[in-house]
Formats: sequence, structure tokens, C-alpha cells
Amino acid sequence: MGNKVSIADGMLIEILRDGMKGSLDSLAMRGRRLASSIRKDNPELASQIQEAIGHSSNIRGIQSHKLPLPVDNDTRQNLLVETYPVVMDVKPMWEERTFSTLLEFVRERQFSDKLIDEGLLPARSMLLEGPPGVGKTLAAKWLAHTLDMPLLTLDLATVMSSFLGKTGNNIRAVLKYAQSFPCVLLLDEFDSIAKKRDDDSDVGELKRLVTVLLQSIDDWPASSIMIAATNHAELLDPAVWRRFDKIVSFQVPNSATTKNYLVLNDVNEFLADLISHSTAGCSFSAIEKKLNQAKKNTVLQNSSYSSELLRIFNVSETDLGDSEKLKKEFNIIKMTNEGYSQRKISEKLGVSRGYIKNYLVRVEQGNS
Repeated sequence: MGNKVSIADGMLIEILRDGMKGSLDSLAMRGRRLASSIRKDNPELASQIQEAIGHSSNIRGIQSHKLPLPVDNDTRQNLLVETYPVVMDVKPMWEERTFSTLLEFVRERQFSDKLIDEGLLPARSMLLEGPPGVGKTLAAKWLAHTLDMPLLTLDLATVMSSFLGKTGNNIRAVLKYAQSFPCVLLLDEFDSIAKKRDDDSDVGELKRLVTVLLQSIDDWPASSIMIAATNHAELLDPAVWRRFDKIVSFQVPNSATTKNYLVLNDVNEFLADLISHSTAGCSFSAIEKKLNQAKKNTVLQNSSYSSELLRIFNVSETDLGDSEKLKKEFNIIKMTNEGYSQRKISEKLGVSRGYIKNYLVRVEQGNS
């Protein structure tokens, strides 16, 4: 019984804080948790709490007090970009483990009522870490799109000012705004502020700002989602890691994921198979830039798309390992682009002209 009382006491304090801040969405969610925690010992009070909140109402349906969009006091420019609805113009391509964690997060949000009825809070925050160009920002967009929530984007690197007091005020304004209604807040370049507090180059104001950020993560309302993205996880304050409900690591794509990405971007399967073996360490954004350059070269130099792809991705026989089939296919395309006849290619590679013709037809059909 004593343990139940202490849990309820803690929830009451959280509820009072939400009420003082005007966070009605979070207040309702915590109230439902409180009702769930005391239902066994005091079912009548639990029912009264549920009735007061409106048990059948969805948390998103509760009236939020959305604040005005925050602006810089000096320039009067908006401090963040707000997007709604969020439209996905590309299909995400992530490793299975990464995608599984994102789906788990979405499931918690979609079934938040069920969790709350059991005294559990859905995940509210997520840290995305990994090298540039691997899909971290895309993940934030995908979450907002999937959950049908507005996406607020704040690039912390651009908001940093030599006047740290001004920077602190701006960030506080953004956090307060994002807490005032259901949304997804993306804090990009998170490491530019949430650095280790023992860094000698930091001044007191920046260290205080880190503390404010940590407190904001702890107090983040369950009605909204905070997402932080960083390319330099090693720079983050150790205290940051344990604050986030979920941490998702993004890696550069492996050859199988790269092949799927290439096919999705209209590279035929045969070429994609060859190219994917020469893209070790390449991010999605780097691959996309090379694809665009190949298309430009095809137009400007009147060359074939296949030859430009092989050249720009610097595909070589050594990239293809022990696969004799891939090596033959690579050399068929390479020698064709160099002007060799099918008869000459057949002689040099020891394959039939029919095989060469059929393979080139399939390649061209895939590129058309």
C-alpha cells in the first residue's frame, strides 16, 4: 500500500506541474495513468478521475493551447520551420533493425490510450545518431507523416549566436511552443548545443543551456514528440543518452540496401547489382548526388546512362569479388560502351553472342 501511495504522490506532483504550465494534453494523460494506478485500491476514485477527463476522448482531441509561432526578437524571423501535412516524396530505405525501432515507436504512439489505461506512458522522445546522409531527417519526416502530426524543424547549428543569452531565449521559446500542442519537434545538429559539459571551450551560459535541454527532455509532454538528430554522437553529454526514451543508430547502407535504393531510383536491376558492390561507405545522399550527375552527363555529353553510372560510381572488376557472373556482365557493358562489337566481346569473354545480346536488351529495357 505504501508503494502505491508514493507512486500516486509522484503522479500528483507531475499533474500539478502540467496544470501550472497549461499542458492540458499531458495533464490528461497523467491523470489517466493515476486512475489506472489506483483502480485496484480505490475503484470509485479512479472512475471519477476517468469521468472528469473524459475516458472516451482521444488525447489529440483535447483542446490544446497552441502558442504563437516563436520569432527572433531582433530580426522577427521565424525560429523554426513548421510543416503540415508532411508529404513523403521518397520511400525510406533503412536497415531492418533501424526500421523495426521506428515502427515500435509508432506503435506505442498509435496505441497510447491502451498503454495509459495500464499506467504506462508511450515513448515521447528519440535520439537519432549516425553519419550524414543516412536518413535521420527523413526518419523524423516519416514519423510525423505516419502519425499525422505537424513537423517542427529547428537547426540548432544555425540558431547558435555569439550572444548565448539570446540563443538560450530562442531555444526556450521553441521548446515552449512545441510543448503547447501535439507535434513532432526535430532538433537537428543536436551536438552543437548538447555537448559534454566538461568541455573547456564552453562558457557557463552554454552549460546552463545543456541543463535546460536535459530538463526539457525529462518534462516533455506525452502529447508531443521530441526528436534530436546528431552526426557526432561522441560529442554529446553522457547525461543526454539516458534521457531519451529510444535511441536509433543509422549506418551507411550495405550492398543489398544500396541495390534496392538504386532500383527504387530507376536504375535497372542489372546495373544496380554491379554498382552496389562499389559503394562501400557511401550514404544515401552521396549516392543520390552521383545518380543526378550521371543523368546530367547523359544529356550534356550524349553518352549512355549505363556508361555514366559505371564511370561515376567508379565500378571496377575488383569490386565484384569472386562472382564470375557479375564480372562478365560488367565487362559486357564496359566493352559495349567502349565500342567493341558483340562478336569481339564474345571472343574476349568466352560467352555466346546470344547471351550478350539478351543481357544488353534487358539492361536497356530496364533503363528505358
